[in-house]
Amino acid sequence: MKLPLHSFFIFFLFIFSKSSLSQDTLKHCGTDEFMFSVYQNNPKAVLNNQLLEQFTQQFHSGGNSRQQLVIPIVFHIIHNYGTENISDWQVKDAVRILNEDFNKQNADTIDIVNQFKPIAAICGVEFRLATIAPDGSCTNGIEHIQSSTTYSGGEQSKLNPWPNENYLNIWVVQEIASGAAGYTYYPGSADPDKDGIIILSSYVGSIGTGDYHRARALTHEVGHWINLKHTWGSTNSPGVACGDDSVNDTPETEGWTSCNLNGSVCNGVIENIQNYMEYAYCSRMFSLGQKTRMLAALNSPISGRNNLWSSSNLISTGTANSSSTIVCVPIADFMSNTKFACIGDEITLTDKSWNAKVLYRYWDIPGGNASSLSDSVVTVTYNIPGIYSVTLHAGNNIGSDFKEEISFIQVLSDTAQYSMAYSENFENTVFPSLFYSPDNSGDIEWFLKSNLGYSGSHCLAFNNYFATNGEIYSLIGPTLNVSSLSNKILTFHVSYAQKTADDNDRLRVLVSDNCGKTWIPRYGKSGALLATTSLQSNNFIPSSSEWRLETVYLSPNATSNNLRIKFDFKSEGGNNVYIDDINLGGYSTLENLLAKNSLQLFPNPVSDELKILFSLSSDIVGKIELHDLTGRIIKEIYSGQIKKDASMTLNVSNLSNQVYFIQLERNGLKETYRFVKI
Repeated sequence: MKLPLHSFFIFFLFIFSKSSLSQDTLKHCGTDEFMFSVYQNNPKAVLNNQLLEQFTQQFHSGGNSRQQLVIPIVFHIIHNYGTENISDWQVKDAVRILNEDFNKQNADTIDIVNQFKPIAAICGVEFRLATIAPDGSCTNGIEHIQSSTTYSGGEQSKLNPWPNENYLNIWVVQEIASGAAGYTYYPGSADPDKDGIIILSSYVGSIGTGDYHRARALTHEVGHWINLKHTWGSTNSPGVACGDDSVNDTPETEGWTSCNLNGSVCNGVIENIQNYMEYAYCSRMFSLGQKTRMLAALNSPISGRNNLWSSSNLISTGTANSSSTIVCVPIADFMSNTKFACIGDEITLTDKSWNAKVLYRYWDIPGGNASSLSDSVVTVTYNIPGIYSVTLHAGNNIGSDFKEEISFIQVLSDTAQYSMAYSENFENTVFPSLFYSPDNSGDIEWFLKSNLGYSGSHCLAFNNYFATNGEIYSLIGPTLNVSSLSNKILTFHVSYAQKTADDNDRLRVLVSDNCGKTWIPRYGKSGALLATTSLQSNNFIPSSSEWRLETVYLSPNATSNNLRIKFDFKSEGGNNVYIDDINLGGYSTLENLLAKNSLQLFPNPVSDELKILFSLSSDIVGKIELHDLTGRIIKEIYSGQIKKDASMTLNVSNLSNQVYFIQLERNGLKETYRFVKI
């Protein structure tokens, strides 16, 4: 007796490697709760489900109207120039496997368990890459779209969807935020611009980043897209309870994550563990009943599935002829191994053009010395600091295209921009003139925040609330000659909040004395240790009390005459982060007030009384505070007018033995001095 189950819901599929297929892992997807939400919030999806089920039953009774169906498909490769930017050959290999699986041409059908061989189906469905795009232009059915959403695959990664009544959209990404290998929608439950399949690049095809064992995941997803359930029914939890897929010839099963070909748990019969809609990773077949169910969905008007294989649509998508050899014009694209370098450094530019084979190319690299202007990979050096553009022209016998990137390469001077102490409070900075993002992979950048700061009305900010999980967003400052500094300590104020206690965003400070070729970490905090306030679920904007002073010791890079400092923030789901009042050397040179440090501390280390001697060029109005190592204010020592040669004594006998800081603030600038209590 078949169990009455809902057959229509937005379906998130978790597919894992063979070693990680466990019931505990699979339970984590929470499909039951998600299904309930869909039915509660999307009455149209429920109605479409009912209509499609009615149509399917009628289709069962009346037979099917057509046996051989062609489905036009398009692959959208969402990438950031990494391994996820898979080749056309890998995509074509995936299409080959799809067609073999849906037409029982896969060689491993010989391994099907004997009792299921008679019902292993030739589904009569063929998938062809489109050769005509929606705008009528020539395409090879594979487009490459650069976007950092490849690292957090989901609905936001479904870029440039083609009409779902004309094409099956398949989006390929590096990672899926839910942890899945792929997911799709059943007919009628998705918005038209979201209807299709999203899948990991490592689960596409059997070559390149793919693997034949994983390649069947796409077959599985296409099955869902044509209204097949898991063999155990509408749940993401195999191995829990016996369930049903509304198909008569697939035995009731509780679902399998291991390839036990003699598995029999439900009703005392061998279960169809080799079915493409199982999790056992020994898939070999669809059943005749599943074939009929898929053909019913493809003959239904729900989501326009019946239009996909119509003669008019095959003509308009360029898929009517299986032997079509249309050649398109290449779409020019290129990448660089880095977007910043020093004078004389080699930069590698690589042609990443797509849509057709490139027969000729020309690089336009003003200001650069290139190894070639026609090769697919060229090396470039620059002799003069500056910001440079790069253009690539790519073509074949049909035509040509070009891509121009303005301000693409930043070449840095090999001479330090600052040879004394450095201080930056971002009050007079046009960002990013001194601080810049070198080559962030994400779509969100650091920016200058107005009407907010620790000491003034501006600071650096990163809107992590909307950032991509797992991405690193860097910020590099000016070059510094620290060899002659007496106080080789970097300080800055930071403000950050977690959304939840599990958030583990990370902030690091790294230094490089070889023009960024290598970076050495000098500071790092993450999660609760980085947080300067309590959990904040809303978009975090700090108050004046939600900042903390941080200290970075530069040794053993303290003798560098060309030091670069990088702030490196890794997003892991938390809230916003802010930076202000960066100070290197213990005092500011911005006002040209001093020929030496503003104050001196002695004895240092100290046990009882700390002498503070001022050495100012003129009297000032300022404030003096005592901070601990975390930046917390212990006490305000003095506020008011300070004579240029003043002195004072601070009793520190009651302090614990550790490092402390005296902070002098005047005119919006802060100077920090370290002493050790013993």
